[in-house]
Amino acid sequence: MKTAKKAQRRFFDPHQKITAVLAVWTERRTTSQICRELCINANLLNRWQNQAMEAMLVALSPKKPRPALNSRLERLITKNLPDPTAKLQQRLKAIEKAKAP
Repeated sequence: MKTAKKAQRRFFDPHQKITAVLAVWTERRTTSQICRELCINANLLNRWQNQAMEAMLVALSPKKPRPALNSRLERLITKNLPDPTAKLQQRLKAIEKAKAP
């Protein structure tokens, strides 16, 4: 009785994947040539291309801008509170009046 050998899964390192994808994108070789050289299916090469494109989109997309104001200051502005220095100015005027004869 013969037992069927289980096919071993091959692993490609990132450098091999990048080389294959860039060879197709720069039109140095066709998809079928790369697939024959690496003994892979065209669907796998297409998956690598899609992953490379998604990674580039993530890497080149603008990052979230940092908020210019901290959250406490944002709340003060949104509540339309009076100027926070107004009380200090009033106290300074009161002190000046108290000092004046």
